[in-house]
Amino acid sequence: MPSRHPLFAPSMRGRPGLLLVLLPLLLGADDNYLREIEDEARRQAMTLITRPLPVAPATATAQPDAKTERLEPGLAPADFEQALRRSLPGTYALYQQLGTQRKQEVYRAYQNDSQLATLSARIAQLAGGTP
Repeated sequence: MPSRHPLFAPSMRGRPGLLLVLLPLLLGADDNYLREIEDEARRQAMTLITRPLPVAPATATAQPDAKTERLEPGLAPADFEQALRRSLPGTYALYQQLGTQRKQEVYRAYQNDSQLATLSARIAQLAGGTP
């Protein structure tokens, strides 16, 4: 009865020694490949460890100016819209999509708290349909 195992294929029947010679070479190739990957990983890790950390520019760590965090209080509705447009262009684009009643709600929110973060959150909330 013929064997179905590929190691005992008809072409290999007379040469079992050839298989025994090739097997360690094939297994060793995998070891060499893995060693190369490990060596490369070590080299890259050492490069990352030995490089000095980049220094952040001084402007990135500066505290924001109080004027940039708030809109000037007491602005008329048209002036409020212009200030919002200058300070938060993306939020202003959402604001423009609101209906008249919701724009009035944003203006009332501005009158209570002129902080940009608060106004931006309120506009996003109204634009998303949340009251």
